[in-house]
Amino acid sequence: MTYRRQASLHAALLVALLLLAPPAGAVVLVTDPDDATPFFRLDRPTGKFDETGLAGFEFLISSRQGEFRAADQYLIAGEETEPGQAIGLDLGDVTDLTGVSFGFRVEHNLAGGRNFTFRLDHPTTGASSALCWGLGCAADATAQARIGGLAPIRDYNGLQVQARAQDVPGSSAAVRLTSLTGVDRVGADLFDEVVTPDVPGTIFAGDLGRRGQWLLADRLDLVRQEWALAGTVTLSRPDEALTDVTKVRLAIDLVRDPTLAVAAEPAATGLLLPLAGLLGRARLRRGSPDLG
Repeated sequence: MTYRRQASLHAALLVALLLLAPPAGAVVLVTDPDDATPFFRLDRPTGKFDETGLAGFEFLISSRQGEFRAADQYLIAGEETEPGQAIGLDLGDVTDLTGVSFGFRVEHNLAGGRNFTFRLDHPTTGASSALCWGLGCAADATAQARIGGLAPIRDYNGLQVQARAQDVPGSSAAVRLTSLTGVDRVGADLFDEVVTPDVPGTIFAGDLGRRGQWLLADRLDLVRQEWALAGTVTLSRPDEALTDVTKVRLAIDLVRDPTLAVAAEPAATGLLLPLAGLLGRARLRRGSPDLG
């Protein structure tokens, strides 16, 4: 074997090993709740100004019965919370849920297959409810491998957090994010506020009762590694929660900022691929919708 051929093979093996190595921790920029600038550059899949979520997780209070929108906990594929586009759980009526501080976790898991999991834990009963989209879901989760025909999305690079208490007098949404694991976090502190119908909004100050922040990855690894966002949420509403169910809620959406890269499909793992092919795949790895 010539020296040049040996060098090419060694270089190919090195690149392949780098591709196979566990990805470095993603760097996630946490925005200030008073900084709305990320919102205006997010992709809008349906073209509607206020719908930026590609998929998401939602907790609200509903006392409706006998219809899809009677649930309180949702995992949604897309912008709309509709049958066929979401899975949900009915956790109780307004007397069961108002003023109760639930612990929650939104997770991206890879063990046993990729999935998104949304878990809520009741502080006094110890009851836990989990929704899971994808493969490798926990045994206690309400799970679907695909929602609306879709596997868990890959083309996102951020999380949008929203706490809302609008148009329902006496309501509030207390949201405290306690941890973001699996990534390196920079920027502002994680969201920790009590939102009421008279507090200034994040997007527009006059949009009262809607506050939040964005967690945006400046690398490609949110899809390639496990992460979890945890916190507590307490929703309070003094009405019967039969109408305007989305007015008091927590929503966490997967969003795409087109000024940042999104993950390509995983590179091939064969060690003896030609060097040019490996380098091309390496470049693919590095390149490239509410607050609603």
